This record gives sequence, structure tokens and C-alpha cells, in this order.
Amino acid sequence: MSSIKISNLSFRYEDSSDYIFNNLNLDLDSTWRLGLVGRNGRGKTTFLKLLNRRLLGRGKIQTKLNFSYYPVSINDPENILLYELQSQVQFEQWQLERELNLLDTDPNLIWQPFNTLSGGEQTKILLALSFTDQNSFPLIDEPTNHLDEASRKEVSNYLLGHRQGYIVVSHDRDFLNQVTDHILAIENSEIHLYQGNFATYEEVKNARDEFNREKNQKLAGEISNLHNQKEQFYHWAQKIEAKKKLGQKTQYIINRRSIINKAGLGHASAKMMKKSINARNRMDKRIEEKEGLMVNIEDVPSLMMNYCPNYHQVLIEIKDLNVSIQDKELFTDLNLVVRNHGVVSLEGKNGTGKSTLLKLLLGKAREVSYRGNYRLANGLAISYLPQDFTIYKGSLKKFAQEQGISYEDLLNMLKKMGFPRSNFETPIQEMSMGQQKRVALAKSLVEKADLYLWDEPANYLDVFNQDQLIRLLQEVKPAMLLVEHDEYFIEQVADQRIVISN
Repeated sequence: MSSIKISNLSFRYEDSSDYIFNNLNLDLDSTWRLGLVGRNGRGKTTFLKLLNRRLLGRGKIQTKLNFSYYPVSINDPENILLYELQSQVQFEQWQLERELNLLDTDPNLIWQPFNTLSGGEQTKILLALSFTDQNSFPLIDEPTNHLDEASRKEVSNYLLGHRQGYIVVSHDRDFLNQVTDHILAIENSEIHLYQGNFATYEEVKNARDEFNREKNQKLAGEISNLHNQKEQFYHWAQKIEAKKKLGQKTQYIINRRSIINKAGLGHASAKMMKKSINARNRMDKRIEEKEGLMVNIEDVPSLMMNYCPNYHQVLIEIKDLNVSIQDKELFTDLNLVVRNHGVVSLEGKNGTGKSTLLKLLLGKAREVSYRGNYRLANGLAISYLPQDFTIYKGSLKKFAQEQGISYEDLLNMLKKMGFPRSNFETPIQEMSMGQQKRVALAKSLVEKADLYLWDEPANYLDVFNQDQLIRLLQEVKPAMLLVEHDEYFIEQVADQRIVISN
């Protein structure tokens, strides 16, 4: 057993004045199966890179561990995979083959170029690479993106089959519940460590947030009362001062036992003004103290979508549809109906043609042949969220113009999704994958539509953004054909589930 001791660690990027971590102190155990969670852009990947010495900050990271990192970057995707990986990491061929067998993945894939493999095959091979050195401590960043449910289960079983600990970043709740026994959560500017899996973390965090909301509500009431008292003292003194200046000869009651006349009014006014100032200073101090007790809770705003229900009852009708691509049959005898309200989830393993079907409905499927029938209602306004959202380029302003949507609405939607304002001027292709995904999603939510075709919306989104989408879809019930592998997301939003296979 080894430890990772972090002392007074601070880090910020050169082009930013804000610290991602500031005087961070942590003690981590190498036997833990640690899940690292938090909103996109809060520093999860940065934290892994600091541990792995890919980035350097101020402070100390003390450990005897050697780290492996998933995913390594592929410099030449056309190179034979074994040679490409050995140019970056020291390992023997048999070590990688051993791990691939544990992942139930064909070891002969290492003799193919990387770019000829499916996304799932690429993920499994790069993950196996992280475990070739059994003395290293794996740092695993988003291993489940684009994996179907069966592959995610294979990856979780693979991780649990190793005795060594690891740190894994993922936004898949079910996956984290299966593969973690500790959670390290980045929340606002704080880091909290929890014993247990993601479900335990959510339960504890929700209870803590509810307690803090009640505490904040009580403090807000007390602060409001103090402000009212402060104003009363001010107006009281001002009233006496005003009457003094007017020189009124009437008697003024200062309290129930003392009455003064004009001769004593100046002294009483000065006394009351001093008393008022002292009281307001005391109240300012008490207000400041109570404001300091307020807890910053990371509340997530609600999203909106520009959904306009179509007058047609049935928007998509598919009967006995068989789809093939380049003489390879993807699926047969598909039947489904998408109505003008309700989410239809289209599920199945990678490679069964789900994304191809969406492109076929859009008229964008190339080299695709089909038998059977499919029909779309006339005049549909369709909003499409592609799986490959990296197709979008340029500035956000130019992007909004090209897509025919409001630039202001796009920015407002991104703000609600926790997109940093500092990145509004960054070209889309230079953003992180999580930021690019939110741009693609915000575009789909902003544009006017009566039918949505969404391909893996949960990928690259943190659980906060996923929860925003879940609440939105549960409330609006838009007409949607959804392709997704995240079981939790599907269970929450789908009104009908269709499974296809080849």
C-alpha cells in the first residue's frame, strides 16, 4: 500500500487569473478505487495531469507510485497499433495481449492501424495499455464514451478484476457505482472526499445541500431583519435632525419617560444621531458575520428548449425496415412510431446501425441501402444532435449565424449549462470536448423544432448537465428519437424503448 500526499497544491493556466486549485491538501490511498467527479471545466483532467507530472503547479505531490494514463495520444493513426503504442509506452507484446484477453477483446487487433478500429475497440485497447505494468497506478479519464451497455459492463468487470487501485473520471452514474469505493468531488472551489460509491456521494451531498439551503434561508431572513433595523435607526435620527432644522417648538417624545423642548432638542438630536451611527455600525458587522456563514451551494438552473409541437399526431413511422451499408446488413424488421410528444429510445450494441438510421431519416446516409418503409410527416422542423459534434468550427458568433439561431440565446443557454464566459471568444475547435458538446447541445435547444434526433447526448456531459437535460425532457416531453447508451439517462427520459440488433 502506498499513498499520494498532496500539500498546498496551487495551479492556474498562464492565460487565466483564476486558480483551479489553491492550497489543496489531500491524502489518498493507492488501494482505493477512486472516482473523480465534478462539473466540466472544474479541473478533473487537470488534476490527473498534475499527478502524472504532465503539468506542474506550486506545492508538493509526494508519492512512490508510477502512474499510467488513459488515454494516450495516438500520433500516427495509420501506423500498426502495436508499434505506435510501443513508441510511447514501454511494455512487452504479451503484456498487452494478456490484458486484451481479460477484456474479451481480440489480441490480433494490435496488428491493425488505429484508425481502422471501432470506437469501442480503440477504447478497450488503450485501457488495456494502462494496465500492462501491474506496478503502476492507472489514471483513467472518461473510459465509457461511445461504449454500448455491454462494453461498459465489460470495462467495469475488467477494472474490478484487478487488485490495484486507480483513479477514474466518468460521468456515467451506473459505471461509477460499479467500479468505485471512494469519491473525490470537485464542488465550486472546494474538494470533498467521500467513502463509498457515487450513489453514496449523491445521498450525502443532497442531504448536506438541503441542510445548507435551510441554513442559508434562515440567515437570509436574519440579514433582512438587520437591514430593516438599520434603516429604522437611520430614519429615526434623520427625522429628529430635520425637526431640529425646522425649529419647531413642539415637544418631542424621545422615550416614555423623558420629554424635551426646543432648548434640549439639539443635544438630543446629536445624541440620537451618534446612537444611530453606532447601532448601524454594529449591525453592519453582524450582517457581515452572517453573510460569512452563508454556504455557496452549486444550484443548477433549469434549461429550456424551443419545441413547437407539430399538428400531425405521427411524425415518424417505420415498418419492416432492413438497412445495409456496403453489403453489410445492420438490422432487419425494424418497426417504430414517433408521435408529436414523447421520447423514443433506440438502443443496441455499437455497430447495429442506430446512428445510420438517424442519418437515413435526415437524408444524409451515404452508401446505405434499405428495404421496407419509413415515412416522415411533411414540413417537419428537425433539430439534429450528431454523435460527432467536432464538425462545428469557428467562433460562437459565426456559428450562430451559420446555424440561423440567435447569438444571444446561444450564449444564455451556455451560461445555464455552466459554460465559462472566458471561453466565449475561443474558436469551437479549440475548446475542450465537454465544451464542444455543450455548444452542439445548446444549438439544438435554441433552434425551433418539432422533432429532435439526438445521438448520444449524455456523452462528455457532467452529471449536472445530464440532470438538467433529464428534468427538461421529463417536463416538456418533446417528440424525440434518442440514441443513447447511458442506462440511467434512458430510464429517466424514455417513454418507449426500442432495442435493435444485427
